[in-house]
Amino acid sequence: MNAQMMDQIFVESYMMMNLEITFAGVRNWFELAETSIDDAALFGALLFPEQIPSDFRSEFARMILYRHEDMYFQASRTHHSIGTEDPIRDTSEPVHQLLVRLMNVRSLHGNENALIDLGVALHKDKALNVPLYQSLHRYFQMNA
Repeated sequence: MNAQMMDQIFVESYMMMNLEITFAGVRNWFELAETSIDDAALFGALLFPEQIPSDFRSEFARMILYRHEDMYFQASRTHHSIGTEDPIRDTSEPVHQLLVRLMNVRSLHGNENALIDLGVALHKDKALNVPLYQSLHRYFQMNA
């Protein structure tokens, strides 16, 4: 895919993360579509779409660019949990918050600063007794 398309996918996914759905919701969306991707790969694909594995690009782009036509999003916008927390709609979930923050850093300060901030966040997280981003800890091993 060309650079302009990757920039558009980033903008679309950034808007989606801020206004429509959470990281857990996107993960669930891919699971519903029977598309397997682990958290670290999905996180990287949303933050740096130009690094999406080639065998996954067309599926990822289709799902992001045509999200409003997808029944999952129609259901997600109208669904309200009664009496319980809905993990798919939890905007305070740590991985979602980290992704939104890093997408903001990337859009304002560039890819390198977003990568540095991600590295610092994951390094600090690994030192915690109860890590917040454990499913992302292998991000840099995957992309080495």
